[in-house]
Amino acid sequence: MIRRNVLTLAGAAAVLLAAGLWLNVHRSSQETAQSGSAVFGDLKPEVGNIDEIRFSKGDGSRTTLKRGADGWTVVERNYPADGAKVRELVLNLAAMKVVEPKTSDPANYAKLGVEPATSPVATSTRVDLVAGKKTWSLLVGKNAAGRAVYVRKPDEKASALAEPAVAVDPDQKRWVDRLLTDLPGADVHDIAVTPASGPAYLLTRAKRGDADLVLSPIPKGRNPATPMSLDGQGEVLAGFNFDDVHVLDTPAPATTDKAVWRTFDGQVIEFAGRRTTDKAFVMVTAHRDPALAAQFPESAAAAATPAATPAVTATKPAEPKAAEPKAAEPKPAAKTVERLAARVNGVQFEIPGYKYDALFKPEEELLEKLPPPPAKPEKPAKPDKKPAPAPGKTQH
Repeated sequence: MIRRNVLTLAGAAAVLLAAGLWLNVHRSSQETAQSGSAVFGDLKPEVGNIDEIRFSKGDGSRTTLKRGADGWTVVERNYPADGAKVRELVLNLAAMKVVEPKTSDPANYAKLGVEPATSPVATSTRVDLVAGKKTWSLLVGKNAAGRAVYVRKPDEKASALAEPAVAVDPDQKRWVDRLLTDLPGADVHDIAVTPASGPAYLLTRAKRGDADLVLSPIPKGRNPATPMSLDGQGEVLAGFNFDDVHVLDTPAPATTDKAVWRTFDGQVIEFAGRRTTDKAFVMVTAHRDPALAAQFPESAAAAATPAATPAVTATKPAEPKAAEPKAAEPKPAAKTVERLAARVNGVQFEIPGYKYDALFKPEEELLEKLPPPPAKPEKPAKPDKKPAPAPGKTQH
């Protein structure tokens, strides 16, 4: 009997000890998971396999990014995404660590912006990263001091403050690659502009290395503006970003303004523009003109300076000739038209109004201002004569 009791007590003690050990380990693991650990412990090894990213809000905002052979695409815009921005997001999510645990009470989620992204009034944004059959999901809430952000996994109650902060805006235009062109003004050979109103005109550089563009034709009795003003038109396509990109309706909308940029290396970029009440749009076509490029070959001597050849004497054999210098590597801008040609079909670009005005600048803005007309001499004021009173009548 005593032995049985001892065995029973020993068994109970063993169970309690095992339970205590499990609880201790569980608490430690929870503290580790909540303090300084990765939000997604298994994401970092899979960063290179992410092939789809989805953003969604309760108000219906949606953006889908998909990776293909040529990079990332904003599906809803059917246009390339900003690859650097996408990469930054994925790396930041893989590196995200918990700063401190926060509420597990659903009644307090809205204070942090981590409520389910299903209600139209919810401020949270849900982001889903997909790699094959594996998905990592996170509700991203309010920003905290610019360096951290409140987060919660949709299938967990606990929320947390985590860093680094990430931008998960579901606005589709925030993810498109908005660089349209980046052509240095010095590369421009000519610009032909046909505005909706006013005369067409041409700006030209005769050869490579010419500093200034020349305007033609020049209206009779007028002078062109300063070279700086004319050359400014050539710089319009340097760092040219658009605001948004839209799939073209069928049939395509009618355009009113036209402009064509041609470069010394044969790139031809054509713009057809139109305005609405409050927006400006352009459609773009781009191609390479080999005949134009052949007129302005780059000099190999200008691309690389050969080593000096030593003098030859009767007692010293001539040294072998220096190898012919290699042609300079093409600049990144030299592939602008190829990049554009792969992107511009079936879309139109929404651009700022001031950039639209720069593309289709009226000729009048490229001419010196006319002097104001001479002021007309003022006519002398007529005296205020009152009629004389009739004879025999007294004026009161």
